[in-house]
Amino acid sequence: MDLLYPVLRTVLICLIGFCVAFQGRRMGYTIFNLSGRLNRLQFFILFITLMMLYYAVDIIEARLYDYIISLPAYYGTRIFIGLLQSLLFPLSCALFVRRVHDIGFNGWAGLLWAAIITFVNTYVAVTPINYFLDLFVWLIGFLFWILPGQHEPNQYGYPPFMNRPNDIEDRTTLKTLTPEEQKVRKIVRNRRKKK
Repeated sequence: MDLLYPVLRTVLICLIGFCVAFQGRRMGYTIFNLSGRLNRLQFFILFITLMMLYYAVDIIEARLYDYIISLPAYYGTRIFIGLLQSLLFPLSCALFVRRVHDIGFNGWAGLLWAAIITFVNTYVAVTPINYFLDLFVWLIGFLFWILPGQHEPNQYGYPPFMNRPNDIEDRTTLKTLTPEEQKVRKIVRNRRKKK
């Protein structure tokens, strides 16, 4: 029973986060876009920022619990903290999905890892377990940071900071590529047109 509540709370936060991301994409905010790639430096900076935001939410939660004197205030605080975490969930989804795309894998692994981070930040257990879970999150984040991305364009787009062919001479060199490379580039072009 102790594990069921955080799991259900995580699912609710993730669903609200998906709704926020969907509405943000409809309004044209590119921060919620799951396509594209992030290199290791971009990922490292954004991962540290994301973890600082999660810890700021934890500090806000701890400070608000110090001033609770009634049951409605307790539930109001839980709802407020849940909404803050549901705003951070789409950002973690975008961060991990783009990094997984840079490595060359499907983005579902990034979505799953974003949900696990949300679970770790909603689960309150005894102190040693919380420290172990935080260490686990940081180790996996470190693993995402050290894994090299693909140096060539893949089905998820061009590598970050890669010069894209803009002039006619570069476009004629595309015709000398292998059929597999041409297929990947065609997929990338079609995805860009859909944006």
